[in-house]
Amino acid sequence: MNSSLKKRAFTLIELLVVISIIALLIGILLPALGAARRTARQMQNSTQVRGIHSGLVLFAQGNNTYYPGLTTIGGDGTKEDTAATHTALTVENRFLVLLDDNYFTAEYIISPSETKTEYVDGTGTITTAAFSYAMADASTAGQRRNEWRETSNSEAVVIGDRAKANGASGSEGDEVKSVHTNPSTGSNEWRGSVGFNDNHVTFEATHDKLKTQFGDQSVTNDNLFETTGADGVSDYDDALAADTAVAPADNGALAFSLDSDLIDGD
Repeated sequence: MNSSLKKRAFTLIELLVVISIIALLIGILLPALGAARRTARQMQNSTQVRGIHSGLVLFAQGNNTYYPGLTTIGGDGTKEDTAATHTALTVENRFLVLLDDNYFTAEYIISPSETKTEYVDGTGTITTAAFSYAMADASTAGQRRNEWRETSNSEAVVIGDRAKANGASGSEGDEVKSVHTNPSTGSNEWRGSVGFNDNHVTFEATHDKLKTQFGDQSVTNDNLFETTGADGVSDYDDALAADTAVAPADNGALAFSLDSDLIDGD
């Protein structure tokens, strides 16, 4: 038999080289795959924010341009949420109005970056443990309340990822994070989707450097999660402010389903 036709097996060294190359490729590709997954979640998150705003616009078309929580003449709307501490213009109640009229499903108000679990509260309320997003403050008269309607203002923020408390234990600081960040306790690192009143959505790297305009009031470095800041403007309502004030431990799983009894408030 011709020796040149003999089958030649891999040597141990060649096998180790192949294994090393495969391990190197895995090491290179895994971070890229992780980044791709994060990007995909962020894109889906922005899509949901845009979809919720579309629901606001659809509601406004039957409510004289005003969004949920306001009447057809801009007054305080109907309180559908059963929680005694809630008003018509809390984020919880406004989401309940939209869910009750089937503008989107309950899953739509949960970010793809959140852990989803069954929501078992049968009291007819929605709490900050049941949604991922914040809505603009419309609780008091002013420019921000004037923007809680279909204005197509490209610089008015109306919805976005909520902030989560990140202060040290026992601290009264205002450090926050988002579902897209995981900074050390006591530090600020928020980024997330921000929806504007013309239905465009951006993914911002910070919560306190945005240029906004509400009516005729322009703010160069707006802090989205500052209840009453140096600019004298209330940004997001009390439901969100309460969420940023809670202990960091209150950042667990969120609901993915709200049954009809809960939505109907029965």
